[in-house]
Formats: sequence, structure tokens, C-alpha cells
Amino acid sequence: MGSTTPTLASSEEYLNTTYEPDMEFVDGVLVRRNAGTQLHGLLQTIVGAYLRQYRHSHRMKVFTETRLLVKGHYRIPDVMVLQPPWRKGRVVTDVPIVAIEIKSPDDTFDDIVDKCFEYENLGVGNILVMDPDNKRAFLFEESNLRHLSGTSVALRLHDDAMLDFPFAEMFAELDED
Repeated sequence: MGSTTPTLASSEEYLNTTYEPDMEFVDGVLVRRNAGTQLHGLLQTIVGAYLRQYRHSHRMKVFTETRLLVKGHYRIPDVMVLQPPWRKGRVVTDVPIVAIEIKSPDDTFDDIVDKCFEYENLGVGNILVMDPDNKRAFLFEESNLRHLSGTSVALRLHDDAMLDFPFAEMFAELDED
């Protein structure tokens, strides 16, 4: 089994290149993102649509698969939420209030947890991991990944506003025809 040589790039080159499939950029190295399955894509759509319905009432902007600057490199959360004021541009440079990673079959939990640590170090207030294949949700807080029981979790937004996030309903939608 041979080893692969990491693909090096500059930040400028990364931001001005289109990759198929899209890549993340960590410490000068292009990092492959695992392609999502149908369940992954469907759950991403369900989550984005659920959060988007609160865009006016909770003053938030929902992004899917958008580059996020994380301490000198770039990650691409499956879903993230910003609250005003946010800067417009090619890349999100503000700290999201919510970051959600949806596990693909080829993702390892080590890779996902590494991203969660990066989001936590950036100051993201709500970090969720959703596994559509096993219909499990996790909350990353205080450097720990905690399996969520029940049917929903409360997300803390700006000014201590709360938003119920009904992950069990979202997983149930995956089974609808």
C-alpha cells in the first residue's frame, strides 16, 4: 500500500481554484472532503430548510457547503448559521453561531471531532454532528462529543434567544417517500 503525497497550495491558489469534488484547505494542504450520499444530501437540505424558516424571526443567515476561514485555513461545514452583523464576501470570515457536520459513510469520527475542535476554538457556540445512516445526533461542547437522546436540542443564539432543533423529526423525514 503506497502513501499519497499531500497536495500543497497557497491560500490564494485555493481560493481561486474550483475543485471537483470540493476540497478543504488545512495548513497549506488540500484536504479531500468525502462526497455525500443521498441521505447526506437530503439531511443537509432538511436541516438548511428548517433553519432558514427562522431567518427573519431570529435574524440569521443559513449557509450550506460554504468556505469558512478557521485560523488561517478553510473548512466547509455542511450547514452553518451566521447572525448580524456579518461580512459579505467569497468566504465566511465571521464566527458562526451554529456549525453542523453531517457524517458521510467515508468520514471518520476522528476527522469530524478534529473539525469540531477547530470550530470550538474559533468560538462557534453550537456544534452539531448528525449521522443520517444511523440516525444519531451529537452535540460538541466543552471539548466533548455527547450523543443526544430525546428528540431535540436547544440551540443558544444571540441575546440568549433559544431555538429548538428537532433532530429526530429531521431523521424521520429521511424515511418519507
